[in-house]
Amino acid sequence: MITFDIAAAPPQERNRIQSLFERFGWENLGGSSYRYPRLGTDDQPVEDWFNHVVPALMLFRTYLISSGRQLSKFTLDVNSSSGYSPAAGYGAPPQSGAAVTLYPPTNVAFGERNLRDWLTGITYPY
Repeated sequence: MITFDIAAAPPQERNRIQSLFERFGWENLGGSSYRYPRLGTDDQPVEDWFNHVVPALMLFRTYLISSGRQLSKFTLDVNSSSGYSPAAGYGAPPQSGAAVTLYPPTNVAFGERNLRDWLTGITYPY
């Protein structure tokens, strides 16, 4: 579960934040609170940290830095188990933006194509 408060973020930016978390399979609990995975879903047999949790947190971090908005409160509470074992057929490896499973958000302010392009455009080492 993640909770935060961003000073002076206008509704358009808050809508984009909601949309990006929901596209990665997070559930909006109201305001600036989200949980992963969504409560009561059977479509995620294992939490997908490579393709849903880490990218959502990376994108949220990137938003904060690029927007210059002040983060006045932030919590991330985790009680989780995740993994990947191809031999056991468990979990998912890191995937390209085109292959990542995304979910329909209640607010489409953050476009799917832009999100996939962003995921694909992350490079190593810099």
